[in-house]
Amino acid sequence: MINKKLKLVTALGCAMGIAAPASVFATNGMFLIANGTKSRGMGGVSVALTHDTLTSASNPATMAFTGNRFDIGGDIFVPTAEATLGQGDRRYTEESKPTHVTIADGVYMMPNMGASWSDGDISYGFTMVGVGGGGSEYKYNLYNGSAGKDTSSKLGVSLLVMNINPTIAYKLDDTNTIGATLIIGAQVFKAYGLTEFTTFTATGDNTSKFTNEGAEVSYGAGLRLGWLGKYTVKDQPLTLGASFTSETYMTKFDNYVDLFAEGKFNTPGNIAIGAAYNVKKDWQVAMDITYIMYENVPAVSNIGPNTAGEPFPVNQATNALGLAEGLGFGWTNQTVYEIGVEHAYNDKWTLRAGWNYAASPINEEREILFNIVAPATVEHHLTLGATWQYQNDIELSFSYIHAFENKQFGPTQIGYQGSMSMSQDSLGATLSMNF
Repeated sequence: MINKKLKLVTALGCAMGIAAPASVFATNGMFLIANGTKSRGMGGVSVALTHDTLTSASNPATMAFTGNRFDIGGDIFVPTAEATLGQGDRRYTEESKPTHVTIADGVYMMPNMGASWSDGDISYGFTMVGVGGGGSEYKYNLYNGSAGKDTSSKLGVSLLVMNINPTIAYKLDDTNTIGATLIIGAQVFKAYGLTEFTTFTATGDNTSKFTNEGAEVSYGAGLRLGWLGKYTVKDQPLTLGASFTSETYMTKFDNYVDLFAEGKFNTPGNIAIGAAYNVKKDWQVAMDITYIMYENVPAVSNIGPNTAGEPFPVNQATNALGLAEGLGFGWTNQTVYEIGVEHAYNDKWTLRAGWNYAASPINEEREILFNIVAPATVEHHLTLGATWQYQNDIELSFSYIHAFENKQFGPTQIGYQGSMSMSQDSLGATLSMNF
């Protein structure tokens, strides 16, 4: 019976992953705060937890303890973002309301799924997850408006980052477990309305490939390694975890080769540590710290145009869009702090709550201009979650996240002072079964 259910849900999951529109305003910079509904309901903690197969997308060693299991779910995101640019009668404020790859105006869906199998000390499986991304769509072109030009063309970008993660985990002994994941990455990107950036290109004219080229897909690969240690402190279990994720090295965007530094956008790597402790039999507290290495990726970390005078930090031959040292978003590395609590309320219900914080990677003193189309400003998140045990082998999990509004403003190369802000609400659900 369970095998029949598994085949049915797997088929539905594949259909969902192929057919569902998917994009997202991620809220730890360009990343989701966690993979999986349970982790998202606990503030994003996942490095030392073995909630489900989806946590292995953060630490592959956790797959050693999920058994024979299948998870399928997704999240609906409703971001609220706006930007201001210009001066005097050319100063405009516009709300971002994307329609590209959305299920409704400004409403996004991100599906995910995973499965694992256990064979003694060895476990293996896979996850298919949306890692994050970002985007915007302004019906009024703020860049054109600041220059006194036609504002009727839409302005925006859309970046969707997805991974397929074949994973293997091995129990070294009763305490230590290790795991490894081959990351198979895919990105979908689109940009439109950036014609005012012509001045930042190598040719200085509209022959460059940097805007209005339609949607394009990039592929790549990376590696994730993880460790999990299980201990006992004061007769209660303590779990420690650590993981390292390399960059996912992507192919170039041929249609946008003159936009991104080096013509591509590698997905940044990270280092994470975590701990989970049962303070009582039915209460667990967990905490993660994740360090995201944006500064290793030129497309996201190269500084943007100067805020006044000559736009290029060195010169056009060195810093034009698309070159190795070309203009970028100026993001700095980001440290993410996550803390969560879980309470086994009774045999049917488990409750969760958490908090997630990461300072914005955007330097508002000089990097407002380019980031108006990628307003990853959010810093604080409050999360809630629950799991309902429907049967011994089937459960439903739910999560809610509120990302509090954060506004950043500062000088720009065009349009004088600019600003951007974002907040977000998201709802998630996952169906899980053991087989």
